Amino acid sequence: MGGLHGWAGSRPGRVNYWHGWGNNVRTRWTGYHHHNNWFHGDWWYRHPGGVCRWHYYHRFNDYPWGYWWQRPTWNVASSWFSWTAPATVWSEPIYYDYGSGGNVTYEDNRVYIDGEDVASADEFAQSAAVLATVQPPESEEAADEAEWLPLGTFALSTSKEDVEPTRIVQLAVDKSGIIAGTLYNSETDESAAIQGRVDKNTQRVAMRIGESDKVVAETGLYNLTQDEVPLLVHFEGERVENYILVRLDEPEDDQDGDDADADDAGSDDDDSLDRGIF
Repeated sequence: MGGLHGWAGSRPGRVNYWHGWGNNVRTRWTGYHHHNNWFHGDWWYRHPGGVCRWHYYHRFNDYPWGYWWQRPTWNVASSWFSWTAPATVWSEPIYYDYGSGGNVTYEDNRVYIDGEDVASADEFAQSAAVLATVQPPESEEAADEAEWLPLGTFALSTSKEDVEPTRIVQLAVDKSGIIAGTLYNSETDESAAIQGRVDKNTQRVAMRIGESDKVVAETGLYNLTQDEVPLLVHFEGERVENYILVRLDEPEDDQDGDDADADDAGSDDDDSLDRGIF
């Protein structure tokens, strides 16, 4: 993994590619005028699907709601964990960059990281699924006492043409490296819990969405401290797609709000978790 350290600094063109994608969303998306209503205290009561046993919701009232929209610096994020991690891995941030021209690429059903053949596509997808599988807390007390570092709130764009995203993601990480979060579909007014983990040996992050075992998204911890977060999304090991999380600004105040224009929305489609999320 040593060749991945310093990737972002030495490949400004690739960083600008993701930044340009993110800017297209920021400048053209009309969803910003709704975001003071998302993930507010009252919002959770109307969207319980976004909460799982390992979740920052248990500590939500300990902080102003805008706290969970904040972005950590890399120094804060990398020093947050209670584990002892390999110094060679964490000496510098690793920027995971997916697709042609990036450092994680696919060719002939093989996965290459920094030019090195590391696994078959199936093996790589399975390793992401294993990393994203989180065991439930031993007790309710353990869940209640977990400390969470906010990673921020993002719009999920599925292509460069998707400048009006309907899916919003909020994420946090605990001191053991467990990722918790919520994916909210503003079009259907449905939410799903996100759970996953950080790999202390690679800085890799993998996450599952809701109850589905069909969709696993991966990125890097350093990516999650940036304004644009490249994602590699695995669909049942059958295909992968490159998406991006675009960071949203922290709300200016702690005002209450109602998702009035979303309250009447809904979906009775049993496949909405797979087709409605991605």
